[in-house]
Amino acid sequence: MTSYADEHVLEAVAFLKQQISVAPAVGIVMGSGLGGLVEEMEHPIRIRYADIPHFPVSSVKGHAGEVVAGCLSGKHILALSGRVHYYEGHPLKTVVFPITVLASFGVRTLIVTNAAGGINKNFLPGDIIVIADHMDLMRKIPLIISAGRRRSKEIYDPKYRDLAACAAAEVGVTFKTGVYAALSGPSYETPAEIRALQTMGADMVGMSTVPEATEARRLGMKVLGFSFITNQAAGLSQNPLSHQEVIETSAHHLPTAKKFIKQVIKNLDPATTGG
Repeated sequence: MTSYADEHVLEAVAFLKQQISVAPAVGIVMGSGLGGLVEEMEHPIRIRYADIPHFPVSSVKGHAGEVVAGCLSGKHILALSGRVHYYEGHPLKTVVFPITVLASFGVRTLIVTNAAGGINKNFLPGDIIVIADHMDLMRKIPLIISAGRRRSKEIYDPKYRDLAACAAAEVGVTFKTGVYAALSGPSYETPAEIRALQTMGADMVGMSTVPEATEARRLGMKVLGFSFITNQAAGLSQNPLSHQEVIETSAHHLPTAKKFIKQVIKNLDPATTGG
């Protein structure tokens, strides 16, 4: 029996199919300040979140709030230009609603990106870090299998990390991987919290990505994640933390991020993406 929530997904998918004739196999979520990547897409079709039935709309600066369909590096892509966050007051089911819609639309590979604070002292503003694993410090997002039991599962596909390593070499970007810690926000972490995260093994910290990546994996997608380091975390820099710094750093280093992610998409195997 279809639940009310499932009906919402079906309504959103039906609306998108009226606008988009090709079902892309690759989806990408654009984090703070990274939405400029959609400007590289060929033959884009832009649809505002506000126009899609039941779609949540972000209130955060740097998140355009559009679904953009088009071609990038020879692949059909469905991009979420902007995301909603748990700290905006949305329940997690709402936060991951766009991911559920993408899966129902036919997306089989999801690339998730975010702006993050660097905890690892070797990670500097402008670095693009491939997410090897994450820490769910939101404490809200179990993966559930059919019997209702919970188990750990590798979220980020190791073969895609290898693909990203090759792409980095091809475009001259230093390849780095790290562990992303997701906190609920909206406030930035204190220096004491950053020291605790360092002890726990986190390399970067942010307030997103984990819900989407976890839901995508639960729905059977292959997941690749990138953290774009926009600042050093609290206590590691003399500069006060601000969202404006996140946006400005993203804009300054966006050309490198574009080049890297476009190469990754180019290298995706059609046999694994379905594209």
